Amino acid sequence: MDGFEIEELDGLRSPVVIMGFTGWSDTGTVTVDTVSRLVDAYSARRFLTVDPEGYYVFTETRPTVRLDASGMRELQWPKNEAFAARLPDAAHDIVVVRGVEPNLRWRTFATTLSAALAKLSPSLVCTLVARPAATPHTRPIPVTGSSADPALAARFGLGRSLYQGPTGILGVIHDALRNHDVPLISLAASVPHYLNVEENPPATAALLRALEPVLGLAPPLGDLDAEGERFIERVDEASSGDDQITAYVRTLEEHYGEPDEEDESGHEGLPSADDILRDVEDLLRGGKDS
Repeated sequence: MDGFEIEELDGLRSPVVIMGFTGWSDTGTVTVDTVSRLVDAYSARRFLTVDPEGYYVFTETRPTVRLDASGMRELQWPKNEAFAARLPDAAHDIVVVRGVEPNLRWRTFATTLSAALAKLSPSLVCTLVARPAATPHTRPIPVTGSSADPALAARFGLGRSLYQGPTGILGVIHDALRNHDVPLISLAASVPHYLNVEENPPATAALLRALEPVLGLAPPLGDLDAEGERFIERVDEASSGDDQITAYVRTLEEHYGEPDEEDESGHEGLPSADDILRDVEDLLRGGKDS
C-alpha cells in the first residue's frame, strides 16, 4: 500500500503517539534521538515500515554505508518506521514514529501514515521539533508547546501556534491527522543555533522531560545527563580563552528567556555565528568524548 508495510496490532490501550523526523523540523538528530530513546527504553516492537524507493531523491537524501561488526560494508537506506509498546504503569500504551523527511509524494506519505495511526484510535499525537534558536549552551534548553485545540492547550499548558509560512512533513501530517479528528499537540526544543552538530544530549534530555505529562510517566533518561555534562564541558573547552566567543555567549545569556519570533524551522532571523564558533563545531564533530 503505497510502499507501507503494516502489521495488525491488537489490544493497544488508547495509545499516545510520539513522532520525530529528521529534516526541516529537526536540528541535527535531536528529535530522532529522543524517539529512539523511547523505542529502546520501552522495548517497542516495530509494526510499520516504508519502502523508501517512492519517496526520496537519492542524490538529495543519500543512502549511507556503514561497517558491520564483522567489518563488512552495509548499505543503509532512509527509514520511516513505527513502533508500539505496552506501558503497564500508565493509563495508555505508546506508539513511536521515527523517520526521515521525504523528498517526494508528501500528500500520499502523510495520508497513508495518518490513516494507519488513526486506525489505532490514539488518545493523543505529539510531534517533536528541535529548532535553532538564540539559546546559550550555558543555560537549560527551553521547550515550548502548541496546539490548535484550546482544551488540549489548557490541559498541557501550551500556546496556540500563529505561524504562517513554509512547513515541513510534520505540518502535512498534522493536516492529514486533523481529517481523522485526532488530538494533536507539538513540543519544540530551542537548540543553540551556533552548535551545528548532530547530537545534542541536553536538548534530547529536555524533550524527554517535557514528555512526562504527555506520557503520564517519566521517560528513562539513562546516561543522558552525564552525556550532557560532557557535551557542555567540550563546548566550554573549545571556546575558552576566546574573547569573541565569550562575548557572544554572554550576549545570549543576557537575553535568555525572552520570547523568540515564531518560526517553524528556526532558520530565519538568527545572526550568523559560523565564523565565530567554527572551532567549537570542529571539536564536537571530532568525537563524543574529549
